Amino acid sequence: MKARLAVALLTVVLVGSLASFYVYDHFVQSSGTGSTSPGGGSNSNGGGSTSSGGGSNSNGGGGGSTSPSSCSDPASISSHVYHPYRLQIVKPCITASGTVDRVIQEADGDVHVRTKLDQAYSNLTNSANDQYQYGDLVVEIICVNPPSQTDAIPACQGYTNQIPVPSAGQHITITGPYVLDTDHYNWAEIHPVYSLVIG
Repeated sequence: MKARLAVALLTVVLVGSLASFYVYDHFVQSSGTGSTSPGGGSNSNGGGSTSSGGGSNSNGGGGGSTSPSSCSDPASISSHVYHPYRLQIVKPCITASGTVDRVIQEADGDVHVRTKLDQAYSNLTNSANDQYQYGDLVVEIICVNPPSQTDAIPACQGYTNQIPVPSAGQHITITGPYVLDTDHYNWAEIHPVYSLVIG
């Protein structure tokens, strides 16, 4: 009887500890600073024009980070992503920088800005980015053009893009959700872009 009580008490303590760790790691820490990419390691350099940071993340990696005051979703941009279920959120918001490799207009009205990340953020990409995006991070500015893709039309209604579209060769700093696109081999993206600064 005493052994069962001890096992039950130990189970409650362990479950409580794990739940506390989960809440801290996924909600408290993600609203502050920390690293953001899957893969292993830690981040001691936040980089970017609006970020600082460090710490580690259970997803591992390093790279983009942002302070809570510099990360917001202006005009509820995220609500205009079509089929948002396809995007697996790794971090709700990061800031990273790099040089634009290529700008691609998509049928869904979005613009893909393939970005060669600065060294401090190079571990934000994964093997799918290497294989399908020439090693670049996909930075997605939504609803730039009227969509010709039928299922994307409703998502862009009532939204006018205010994010500048850069040109190839320009250096940019971008902020937005760090996600894996489950419809495209789980390559890494910042999607949608909340802010983009050229220069």
